[in-house]
Amino acid sequence: MDESFGKVIELQPDISYQTIIGFGGAVTDAVGINWKGLPDGARTNLINSYYSASGLEYSMIRTPIASSDYSTYVYYYNGFPQNDAALTNFTYTDEDIEYKIPFLTEAFNAASEELLILASVWSPPDWMKVENEMSKTSVLKEEYYQTYADYHCKFIQLYEDAGIPIWGVTTSNEPINGALGSLSNIQSLGWTLEGVSKWIKNNLGPTMQNCTSHPIKILAMDDQKLLLPLWSMAILSKPEVAKFVDGIAIHSYLDGLTPGSIVEACMQHHPSKFVLTTEYCQGSPADKNGPVDLGAWSRAEAYAVTILDDLTHNHAGFVDWNMALNSTGGPNWNQNDVDSTIIVNATSGEFYKQPMFYVMGHFSKFVPRGSKRINTVRRYALQRNDKVYDNNIYDTYPNDKEVYDHVAFITPKNTIVAIVANYDEALTTALRIGEQQIIVDMEAHSIVTVEFPYYG
Repeated sequence: MDESFGKVIELQPDISYQTIIGFGGAVTDAVGINWKGLPDGARTNLINSYYSASGLEYSMIRTPIASSDYSTYVYYYNGFPQNDAALTNFTYTDEDIEYKIPFLTEAFNAASEELLILASVWSPPDWMKVENEMSKTSVLKEEYYQTYADYHCKFIQLYEDAGIPIWGVTTSNEPINGALGSLSNIQSLGWTLEGVSKWIKNNLGPTMQNCTSHPIKILAMDDQKLLLPLWSMAILSKPEVAKFVDGIAIHSYLDGLTPGSIVEACMQHHPSKFVLTTEYCQGSPADKNGPVDLGAWSRAEAYAVTILDDLTHNHAGFVDWNMALNSTGGPNWNQNDVDSTIIVNATSGEFYKQPMFYVMGHFSKFVPRGSKRINTVRRYALQRNDKVYDNNIYDTYPNDKEVYDHVAFITPKNTIVAIVANYDEALTTALRIGEQQIIVDMEAHSIVTVEFPYYG
């Protein structure tokens, strides 16, 4: 009788963790430009591929407030007149009218679930900032603290007038770039922890409470995970500040340098606050295969590793970076090109879905908003050729393994969804609840999603 080693994943629905908010990607100027460069039919297909019931059913979008590095040039709202604290010239840009609002409108029309829009500022106009010419660092002038809060509110009102409701804002994109200055050429705003704490408490928090007829979520940090201990101490440990903050926004670029357990350690005393991944991508100009690598399964596996790690450590969702870039990973004014889940070839009027696209779909398509992550225990087991597992010979898998290969949820439909990744040779996995189990034969380097009714 042939024998080989497989594994058992025990599912424990009675033990649950974070509630999922959603999955999605970002609509930058570059995304809008590439999308608009397609023929009408291809544009519709791209939108449906992400948002419709026949597509990935994305439920979240992040969008920059004014320009980002994925714009063709640097611009702001109300750049002129300078020192205009009343923001009297705050109005739509050409990019809003031509690219972002049309894309967002089509996404809303196609979506099978309510779309939540999260907005982030890369930088306010230069006249609001103190900039060091030598180090290129920048911080907000204190006399414009309220103006910067109003800057967010005016954007929200502007987009809502265009039929695009905003769900939340972050406290500026990657403030570490503004703090490091000369190490980053991207437009940015640095924050001291004391400064951002004061701004949230006195300006942004009260302004967001009164900006629209519905509450606007505030997500603090919007930067790399390794900075979370500092931000949690500065923001969440102060009740007068924390009362305005709904969650923490994390970028997952440096996850390899930061154990996911840092999230639980920092957030354990703040159970009412959620954590959301708000940016991630693969590829860069320095990558040996270049920014764009068509058909690269290795980048899809990197997505699987990152998303599984984030969700296992209580993130409430995952928002990818650009949803559609060109064949060189742009346009990007800073030549900071990267890869994307969809690559557009405007010359031939077509687009290509990267393997990363399909990995995103395992989560966005099968784990709807309101799902709860459930506990799992991973074990080794002896698999016999009749695919029956011997209960007497399986041992607990080491808990300190860094690469997470599965996660499971109970959905609002009372189904259980288990997502399992295999980063090595072909194997057999058993998903077990009590005495019942489902056998899953996994090909080498693959990802599988299993959904079944739960009657517990």
